[in-house]
Amino acid sequence: MSLRTWSRRRILLTLLLAGTLAGAGLVPSLPSVAAPSAAVEKNPLFTIPNGDAATLHAYLEKLAGTSPQGATEEEQGAFSVKALNTLVQAADRLLAAKPSEEQLTDAYNYKLQGLQALVQLEQPEARKKYEAAMNEARASKVGSVRVLGWENYISDRTQNWSALDADARKAFHDEILKQVQTNGADALDVSIVQVAVRQLEHEDDAFVAKLLEETLPMFKKSTDKDVVAMLKDANLEGVLRFLKLPGNELEIKGDLLGGGQLDWKAYRGKVVIVDLWATWCPICRQEMPDVLEAYRAYHDKGLEVLGVSLDESPEDAKKYLKDAHIPWDNMLQKDPKQRYFNHPLVEHYGISGIPVTMLVGKDGRVITTHARGPKLQSELAKLF
Repeated sequence: MSLRTWSRRRILLTLLLAGTLAGAGLVPSLPSVAAPSAAVEKNPLFTIPNGDAATLHAYLEKLAGTSPQGATEEEQGAFSVKALNTLVQAADRLLAAKPSEEQLTDAYNYKLQGLQALVQLEQPEARKKYEAAMNEARASKVGSVRVLGWENYISDRTQNWSALDADARKAFHDEILKQVQTNGADALDVSIVQVAVRQLEHEDDAFVAKLLEETLPMFKKSTDKDVVAMLKDANLEGVLRFLKLPGNELEIKGDLLGGGQLDWKAYRGKVVIVDLWATWCPICRQEMPDVLEAYRAYHDKGLEVLGVSLDESPEDAKKYLKDAHIPWDNMLQKDPKQRYFNHPLVEHYGISGIPVTMLVGKDGRVITTHARGPKLQSELAKLF
């Protein structure tokens, strides 16, 4: 089972927890959390029932779906801390009650999410317990539980990546590499690497490239049909190709929206902004004026822009370009099957989201694949 396969079920359970987590201070965060009052401590809601796995599972679902109680945010926060701690305790009781595989997985799900919330609330011992629960889940013999363990582990490490020191980042890298080497590069391993890559591909290109260079050769040796299918779907080879673009020539060809084929060689000797965009992408439209401003400022000095539209409708793209007074050429494939994220350039480089703005030097080599906003202006100022 892959992380993606399990994610739908986890989202449903997260929604059940939404009321409790919101009151716990995650949405929005509370400045402080008071100690639970006597009334909260005596609330019958927090009495874990005696009974079999089905009884405990039903109790967990009820508790997770309970909205915070209290007249003030502080009181609601105290209630939620008590609820989260009780959720974790009840999950442990369920784990010890000979649950079915589904109940077992739900128990770990509640426990991990409860502890994650308590960590964010900076509750004593929560971090230690969360680390132990993640390690326990990742070592489980049940596939769905291992998925949850890895999902939490990757999310926990990557969401505050900039705050991690070099040793912590190396430990994260080594854990993933060890998993792939030990487990035999199976479908779960592909999913683990894929999720880590997608979480960090715009944050730490060097880390992601190194991880892919080490794991892809192992994956490509596999004859497992699930691994082969996942590699094709994830296109990790394309992602690595994109990450290694700076300093290398961009491979690009295809149809122009106005007719004919792109003559990429004609751009040699010019500095080129290659902008991947679409009319359905709000951020693309928001950033288009910045690209237009750069074009007007530096076009006479040798700057060109080449747009790559991922629109499915040529008419939509043409109308937008006309209304926005965009003067440069744009690509859009004639073959409808090669539009949207099936564009040859997108598939070749494993691009999963737009806008993507690349800056190419006069020699045809990519200067940066992150030429957006202030970064674009800074690079252009240096070049011109």
